[in-house]
Amino acid sequence: MEGKISVIVLAHGDEKELIRCVDRILNQNYKDYELIVVSTYRNLELEEKANNNDLMTLYVKDVDKLENLRAYALNKADGDRVLFVEPNDFLIDEQSITTLNEVYTQKNADLLLNSFMTLRDGKFYFIGGEDEHILRDVFLFQQIEKVEFRKLGGALIKKNLLDEMDADDLVKSDQVLLNRLSWKAKNIIFSYQNKYVYDQVVGSKLPELDSGKESELYFSDTFKIVEQNKKNGYVNKIPEKISVAFCIDENLVEKIGTLIYSISENTSSFVNAYITYDNLSERSLARLAMLNKIIPTVDIRLLKVPEDQQERLSKISLKNTWLPITTYYRYVLADVLKDVDRIIYLDVDTLVLGDLTELWKIDLEGNFLGIARDPLIAGYATLAQEFVDKKNMYANAGVLLIDLKLFREHNMGNKLIDFTVNTVDYCRYGDQDVLNYYFIGAYKILDSEWNCGIKLVDDIAEEDVKIVHFFGPGKPWGNSIFALYLIYANGKILDMEHKYKLYQYKLLQLSDGLDDKVTAIVKLNSFEYSRTLDSVLLQTYQDIEVKVIDTSHDNRVKRKVRELQLYHPNLKYYESEGNVGVSRIINFIIKNAKKYIYFVESPYALESNTIYDLVKISIEHQADIISVKNNIFKLSEEQYYYYATRDDVVKDISEKDNLDSLNGCLVKKELFDKIGTLDFENSKSSIVTVLEKADKAMIKNSDYLVKVVD
Repeated sequence: MEGKISVIVLAHGDEKELIRCVDRILNQNYKDYELIVVSTYRNLELEEKANNNDLMTLYVKDVDKLENLRAYALNKADGDRVLFVEPNDFLIDEQSITTLNEVYTQKNADLLLNSFMTLRDGKFYFIGGEDEHILRDVFLFQQIEKVEFRKLGGALIKKNLLDEMDADDLVKSDQVLLNRLSWKAKNIIFSYQNKYVYDQVVGSKLPELDSGKESELYFSDTFKIVEQNKKNGYVNKIPEKISVAFCIDENLVEKIGTLIYSISENTSSFVNAYITYDNLSERSLARLAMLNKIIPTVDIRLLKVPEDQQERLSKISLKNTWLPITTYYRYVLADVLKDVDRIIYLDVDTLVLGDLTELWKIDLEGNFLGIARDPLIAGYATLAQEFVDKKNMYANAGVLLIDLKLFREHNMGNKLIDFTVNTVDYCRYGDQDVLNYYFIGAYKILDSEWNCGIKLVDDIAEEDVKIVHFFGPGKPWGNSIFALYLIYANGKILDMEHKYKLYQYKLLQLSDGLDDKVTAIVKLNSFEYSRTLDSVLLQTYQDIEVKVIDTSHDNRVKRKVRELQLYHPNLKYYESEGNVGVSRIINFIIKNAKKYIYFVESPYALESNTIYDLVKISIEHQADIISVKNNIFKLSEEQYYYYATRDDVVKDISEKDNLDSLNGCLVKKELFDKIGTLDFENSKSSIVTVLEKADKAMIKNSDYLVKVVD
């Protein structure tokens, strides 16, 4: 369909190639168009052309910025669509407007942008491609990545769309106006027809991305809602009782108890805790019900996410992410908790060390949510993440203070789901990226003490940390040797993990879950490799007591153990002066040990699931002794050397002399009861005796035991 097109050129009047621009427009073969030129200065040649051509109208307005001429030009335009051309640019041939209008009409567009040619050194440079539909939610991502989305020149726009713009938006930069147009456009098309030419020699400099704190580019209009809230004096009434929410699946049921217990220990008032989920086993539901009984100050309420919300959430692609669908449940908390107007959301890998009452009472000042900073890793952030960080800050979504009432009023749950579905390829960190993008200018910044992760722990005094967040590869329930020695190199975040274990221990005491089935004997011969002890204390296996034998003659080892005893009541220290003393201490420990005994010495360290898996193997195979092959981790190169085969093979070695020592072995206590006192000064002799008495000995192909070297 051919409609009238108003071609608008905004000029100062002295541009070098302005006449070329006008001539190319007047030479178009499109049947119904007009040319409107608005200039800040008189140009006699332009005036002559306007006087001699009925298609052209010239206006002169004395303003400082060309953007200030837009509203005036649009007011003069009669067309039902508008094509902007910059004064030093030009249309490639007489078919240009006709071709662009054909694409506009065939695609039913209301906003058509173009991949333009570049004229440089007498040559035209361009790229080809298929015309594509651009979702409004991804428009700013395109602006961040492509200059064509920042330049109004070459854009064919429905006139009614421009008429809907706020007056102040019409006088802003090209990219800001295009950004606002994208919110209202029903069909955005990016064309590769290459009918518009940018002259790199005489043309205006291509626009750099409008970034930084003063940037007016946004992914959504939530900032405008907040601006209006503040003007209207909007107040989110703070209920007296604190409400906290968690979003979990089967994998997190075992972990959530420690977090809830930490809330009860440190919060001065009663708390309603809402656990949202989809499918949980009867065993898991029973476990959560048990938590509700033993933690009296926290009222745990289980909420299954409704099927209609599950259906909407299921549209979010999980193809290229490690995140489960449950991470997106926080979007719909306002819809699931219809009678709750404010909530504190916590990721399960957090630990509350301060009074949540302080966080609860923070005034959100009309914002949708409160959120704390997440320092991006230099050189690893995406362009969009960097854009957000420069404009305001990039935030971590593991701790949120949410105005659920405001979420409901503006249907935020559904809007966030739709935005995520459309932008999932741009959101490396899933919901966290989405919340950062969608709520630019619409959240209150919380102090980092309310969400202190591993990259922030050095910046905050330990006593000031209110919520510690174990985001990243290291978790209190699953650390690698890499995390133990490198990510936690300074030790402060490692201290937080030990603190987590203390809360876990106390919860187990309440639930009668402590049985101490394993006694771990840890021999430390140097402070430099004393993280052997940390690797044992941070095992996922919980029924464990740890006995340290210090042969280092280094007071730092003793000091470290004393500090760790504050977090681990089942940790005991023994100091030895020599091999005879070591043998005597080991025999003493064995005499009073639990069902299983695990042996390890520095510089070896354990992966976090080592003892758990070895106990499981011992039970399954009815083995008296389980050993593992070891690997090497070289600190200087920050990498593993996998000398051990990594598989699930468990071999019977009862008839073989395959072991040199008990290091890395899990042994049944009853085996030592048969043997009696052993001479541990002679490592080879002691292991031979143990193997002789064992009915069944097994070895696991694994990387459970790692020798750490410089």
